[in-house]
Amino acid sequence: MDLPFGNELPQIDILIVGAGLSGLTSAVKILSKEHSLNVKIIDENNKPGGQLRGKGTCFVSKEQKELIAFITQLNVALFQHDSHEQTLSRCWELDRGLTSVPAKFELWRYINMLDMRMKKFSSVRYEFRERIPTMERHIVTNLFFNLSREFMYQLVHLASGMQASDINYDEFMCLCSTSGGLNVLIDLLLAMPESIMSLSCGKLLETLHEKLKYTEILNNVKAVKVEHFKNYVQVTDSHGKKHKAEAVILAIPWDKVNKLQFEPQLPRQFRIPSRRTKKSKSMITQYSMRYNKPVWISQGYSGQFLNIRPLVVGYALNSGEYCGYMLHTVEEADSVRTTVLDLLAEQFGEEMLDPLTYKQETCELNTAIHKPQIKPWHRVIWSSSAAAATKDRNLMAGAVESGVRAAINALFVIRPQVVCWRDLQDVQDKNRYVGPSPGYFAGLLSRLNLYNITFYGVFVIGLICLLNFGYGAIG
Repeated sequence: MDLPFGNELPQIDILIVGAGLSGLTSAVKILSKEHSLNVKIIDENNKPGGQLRGKGTCFVSKEQKELIAFITQLNVALFQHDSHEQTLSRCWELDRGLTSVPAKFELWRYINMLDMRMKKFSSVRYEFRERIPTMERHIVTNLFFNLSREFMYQLVHLASGMQASDINYDEFMCLCSTSGGLNVLIDLLLAMPESIMSLSCGKLLETLHEKLKYTEILNNVKAVKVEHFKNYVQVTDSHGKKHKAEAVILAIPWDKVNKLQFEPQLPRQFRIPSRRTKKSKSMITQYSMRYNKPVWISQGYSGQFLNIRPLVVGYALNSGEYCGYMLHTVEEADSVRTTVLDLLAEQFGEEMLDPLTYKQETCELNTAIHKPQIKPWHRVIWSSSAAAATKDRNLMAGAVESGVRAAINALFVIRPQVVCWRDLQDVQDKNRYVGPSPGYFAGLLSRLNLYNITFYGVFVIGLICLLNFGYGAIG
């Protein structure tokens, strides 16, 4: 596509749209390579930080080496997560009820079956097949108990930002492969085992702000229009002001990219329509509260909490501090506090109804597109964990990875002389999944579930009875 030549001079070297972790990472990386550049950040929220603002603590897997290296460079402390799992039990809905044992068993087999098949989906160049069932249909076909089905529906929703009926099997498997598999996602999003490390989100944001104290960050400014010229990019915000920059990084989810007006129109390879409907639009509220004492320990629990519908996850941080999140619709936003406290009080006791302090932050659940957008459109560069990460998509590590890649791509456009071969390695396609490669026999065994065992069992028994009846009639 031939772009028109602009007649004005850009006042900004690099404009970053979005002040979440991805956008802030890009700014830090750019200024660490070339501190003389004029970098500007605009964000539609009232303060920077994105989803980090509502989190008291974030969890990091030891396999997320790029994220750990980035945090170490910022001198932010990582702590070993102490979940008291060795002496106390978790409080999961999946562990309660008459059907909990068979439901957990078939769920464990199903998750391991998906992880066994995930190797072939790990390449970012994987070609999707036609007429593939949705994840909802795949779950119903392979899981019998309603408890295990509901668990998988919520896991799909949380990981992809879409309902299980809106994402197909191939797309979900590609998404999970970038995060190391389903078991890794469950650890980071739900289970929080002792092998997971934690860090303070407040300290991370404070450090990022200190690094960017001389960088202009405009809050409550929403980008509405992007005009792409051959020699610069012009972004018009919601107040009508025009920002001209040599390169623009769109560090926002793809749903918000689709709402921007582009001139000229986006090339076909970048037109990925959102399949999220108004009905399926979801919000996530992150909460943190403090008590005089850890009342959950007196009830014999470690503090790990999981309610499947509505999805409420909770975990204890230290003595008396409790955090978590709830997945809900827009209409349910006003009742989050009441719902969370009631569910916790039902299991841990009525003392949970009266915390000393309570804070919560609500934001829209990001939708991960089926393939990461890693190639820039000339001077327009994509970022954000859900849209551009090739590793740990829709996770904190994915935001850092996509932010670093966007920074290198922007520098390559306007200051190619500061980009070295090590930087170019950071923007190469990377496959995250290093899971098992099962043999043929193990693959066949993994397909066994309550449905096909029952079907083949009835078929064999029926065939034996029919043969016995036939032989008896002949005799």
